[in-house]
Amino acid sequence: MSMNMFFRAFTPQELDKMEADHALIDKWVWEDETYSLATDVETAWDVLNTILGGVGFPDYPYLDDVLSNGGVLMSAEVVKDHAQQLSIWTREQVLDGLRTVDTEADLYHLEVFQEDEDYLLAQFDRLVAFYQEAAEKGLGAVSYPA
Repeated sequence: MSMNMFFRAFTPQELDKMEADHALIDKWVWEDETYSLATDVETAWDVLNTILGGVGFPDYPYLDDVLSNGGVLMSAEVVKDHAQQLSIWTREQVLDGLRTVDTEADLYHLEVFQEDEDYLLAQFDRLVAFYQEAAEKGLGAVSYPA
């Protein structure tokens, strides 16, 4: 079974409520699906996180009591900051990063993306598009592995 990284965008008001009551996170992500925007970067999260130096994958504050494996709440300001940082990255830079990544680093599914660079670029494009649209709409987000 593979672990993917999911992103769900919510209004700042919804994020405030989830921060106050963590039970709402599971309810609104999995049951009610009240989010405004959604994507996932499939199994590319570890490789992209490494190449991008953490941009797009904040790990703070990590909530281990939500969803099946925990997750991160991101304010609209954090989403906007990551959107801005991601906008600087080009597809060529991502490929350069992939080609120069330390193969001894034991990154999750690295070999898959080394064999199919276009697959990694597609996941990068999804990540950038999510953050860009969420930032334009003034949304925050929840990210979580599952």
